[in-house]
Amino acid sequence: MPKSDNVQAIKLYNSIEKHISHDAAEEFMIKLPLSKSADYVKKFKWANNVCIYLEERFSETEIRRIRIDCSCLPGSKAEKVKQIYESSANYVEFCEKFNKEYAPANSLSADGDVLYFSYPTCYCSCVQRGDGNVSKSWCVCTVGYTEKLFSHALSRKVQVELLESVKTGGAKCVMQIK
Repeated sequence: MPKSDNVQAIKLYNSIEKHISHDAAEEFMIKLPLSKSADYVKKFKWANNVCIYLEERFSETEIRRIRIDCSCLPGSKAEKVKQIYESSANYVEFCEKFNKEYAPANSLSADGDVLYFSYPTCYCSCVQRGDGNVSKSWCVCTVGYTEKLFSHALSRKVQVELLESVKTGGAKCVMQIK
């Protein structure tokens, strides 16, 4: 059996096991192994195959849970963004301070009580350098990252919707945060 020790494959395995079943996770790992030594071409192909695999077997709701759960963690950025939020009088000031710290890599804007978080490019190590687009199922992980980042920063659970992503043909990645 091919070695599947890539961190993304392991996170997907764990998420499928948590949200679906152990047997489904085992089947996934057997059918779609990925080595940590895989180059960007193999990772891109693997990500596309993962989307096909998930979409053929699971509902949109299940895919969303799986992909959100296996998202990257914001790390120390979450605490820094929380400090920026807590030092701001309102969402407009929060966005200004956030953008001063993180633009152009990330940007944040507000429309009333709704925030819009965006990236000008794809940062996903599995697909960013791949030639072409991927299914929206792959990009749902950024919803998880955004939920983790802003739920921590705002000290409350937020709802995030992916509006646009670079790797699905969009001009940039944009998440709506409520």
